Amino acid sequence: MKRLCSATIWLFLIHMTTFIRADESSDLFPPQHCAEWSGAQCSWEPNLAKMTVDFGAGYKEPFYAYVTPDVATFYNETKGSRPEVAPRFTGLYGKFINLGKDALSVYWDGGKGTEPTFISDIEPFGATGTSTYPNHVFFTVVKADPEKREVQRWTIASDNMIYYYDPYKGTDAAAKILTSHELQLYQMQLQNLVFAHQYKDFTGRDWLGLYKQKKPPRFHMWRADSLGQTYDIQTKEIHFVEIPHQEELERGMSAYGPRPDQVDRMRKHRDTHTTLNLTMTVLSCAPRVFEIKNFLSNVEVDHILQVAAQTDLHRSTVSGGGGMDTSQHTSNTRTSKNSWLPRRTDFVIDTIYKRAADVLQMNEALLRSRRASEISEMPESHVSVAERLQLVHYEPGEQYAAHHDFAMPGLVNYQPSRFATILFYLNDDFTGGETSFPRWLNGETDRPLKVKPEKGKAVLFYSMLPDGNYDERSQHASLPVKEGEKWLINLWVWDPILDHTVADHL
Repeated sequence: MKRLCSATIWLFLIHMTTFIRADESSDLFPPQHCAEWSGAQCSWEPNLAKMTVDFGAGYKEPFYAYVTPDVATFYNETKGSRPEVAPRFTGLYGKFINLGKDALSVYWDGGKGTEPTFISDIEPFGATGTSTYPNHVFFTVVKADPEKREVQRWTIASDNMIYYYDPYKGTDAAAKILTSHELQLYQMQLQNLVFAHQYKDFTGRDWLGLYKQKKPPRFHMWRADSLGQTYDIQTKEIHFVEIPHQEELERGMSAYGPRPDQVDRMRKHRDTHTTLNLTMTVLSCAPRVFEIKNFLSNVEVDHILQVAAQTDLHRSTVSGGGGMDTSQHTSNTRTSKNSWLPRRTDFVIDTIYKRAADVLQMNEALLRSRRASEISEMPESHVSVAERLQLVHYEPGEQYAAHHDFAMPGLVNYQPSRFATILFYLNDDFTGGETSFPRWLNGETDRPLKVKPEKGKAVLFYSMLPDGNYDERSQHASLPVKEGEKWLINLWVWDPILDHTVADHL
């Protein structure tokens, strides 16, 4: 079994001749401002601490790592006065790294008498991942091998999330086989393993990103300092109190948002107040989970359900673990039905995107196609950083088992990935169907945090940490519906971009 361990990693260091380095004059060290890098000097994120990464041979680099606060502070108590309670749920994330030049296929071995289950493909020098449990067994084969001979087997340990396959066992042997570009990618992954080892020593958390490539979030992250903490958010995207005729709703819509005259025409159908005040409450500090009651008006909810009635729903799918694997397939872990609502569907749907942007503290133009002149500081992409709204329907017994919304990016610049998720509940006349966060950090219970769906309520949570790592505690589930049916929509927002066409291969 290959898992991350100090002896092996430091043996790698002896054989490494070069590193993928940042320019030592780079303004990332120290960072200049929060929009560029979530540095420790940024007052809005006090839990970033400077660590020094030692790559050997006298070469060191600083890094601002996120250190999880003491659990007692979640209750506004003195540090050390309350221990954290280990969750009863034992699931975790498993990351699998391919250090070879051949693409691999990863399978789950369910045990004697069962057929292996395909998980994902891994591109050369890439990575993939999946939600898993201790003692689960995975194996990998060379994808192009017609005989599917096993080349590596891993057994998941409760204290480790990183596993790798290295056919060369060091740079000296790799240099005799690989091209110069392949060798550079090989060394990049070795460097990432070295960093991951020291990051875990410093933070107690596995590093799931790609060092020097996966940067801290470009977009704002709300702090979650204590349970019950509240934020007041003001938005001009006021509630609809009546829905105009469909023809009027759709008039003037485009990929760049509604025309100004359409905005004026819609005003008479909306609340008389000029602004809408939303209260956002912290439900969990790790992962960061927030709820906003009455995000949607009853009229808006009814309209979305009316749109849903005219939409063809299909069995929901799950995706591969990332990287080269973009496949979608059905799974017993996810049994709902879904469809998609583009922002330009109509004016009400457009309003939901704009209101969500205000909650996220983002320019609404980021959530649609935009002209080059609209956001000058983001020239590399002119398309939305959000996926289309997903409309999801659950019948009795249907669920989505514990999973993570993020996946491992391929070997591309910017390392695009899901950053934030907003759930919008459309009804509450059913039992069961709670949104569960089984790995939340707290000092009271080993049971999951269960968020009860309420009509019009929104729930925001992040899949990333302020230092750019993925938040494995963001694992969540939609529990089985017991009676009735459950409707919701959700918005996935990416960081730093969603447009893979500009994310060049490394």
